[in-house]
Amino acid sequence: AAKAAADATCAPLRSGRTHGPPYQAPEKTMNIMIIEDQRDVVDMLRLNWSDSRDRLDCLQSVKQASRFIHSNELAAYDCMLIDINLTDGSGLEVLRSARARSDIPIVIISGAGDADSRADAISVGADDYVMKPFSVKELRARVHRLHAARLGRDIVRQGLAFKVGNIECDIGRLSMDFGDASQPLTALEGRILQVLHACAGEDCPKSCIARQALFREYDPRDKTIDVYINRLRGKLAELDAASGDVIKTIRGVGYRLSDIQ
Repeated sequence: AAKAAADATCAPLRSGRTHGPPYQAPEKTMNIMIIEDQRDVVDMLRLNWSDSRDRLDCLQSVKQASRFIHSNELAAYDCMLIDINLTDGSGLEVLRSARARSDIPIVIISGAGDADSRADAISVGADDYVMKPFSVKELRARVHRLHAARLGRDIVRQGLAFKVGNIECDIGRLSMDFGDASQPLTALEGRILQVLHACAGEDCPKSCIARQALFREYDPRDKTIDVYINRLRGKLAELDAASGDVIKTIRGVGYRLSDIQ
């Protein structure tokens, strides 16, 4: 009953629309870039990927991935799958470089790890994290969900701006501004702020943030939300010390966006 009561406070994101059906992303062919040095994994993905309309391309090293990311080709792709352990370096290096140039959905693939390593990847900019061995069908569903959410997010965030404490948050530009200073936001940080803003003044359950910002069900073992809340608090505090305290922790529930006291 307590969970149902908490979830009841999960308000829809404010997009300026007050009526009409929710946004439905159109089905389309997806171009997916796989950064993976194990040929058998790539072959398994191509063999079992159930949607033949999708195009799966592959690069096998950090060096190849770096050239791809810094070329004009990146804009032609809808998602990246990156193995965290590559022969010539770390997939996190590829992730960090890609995230600096694009908000393309990125899924990290790992053969080992725990909740902390998952949180590290998410904090660098990953949208999801899967462990080997994995279900190709489930991975495909996650990729398509992230892509659909990106299409919808691009429409929702256009022109969306609001204040958090004394700071102007512009989700369309993915920027926070105070006076002459500004802080950039990642796409995920922007989504979390939107969810908190939709629940402003009320408790916002972690389950709500997980569904609307991370596009998955909440797992208490997953510290991704906590990592991002701490990052947002830090960015807010760098711009304005008083605004750094407006995201309150509600023990056992989640967070609350409050006014400056």
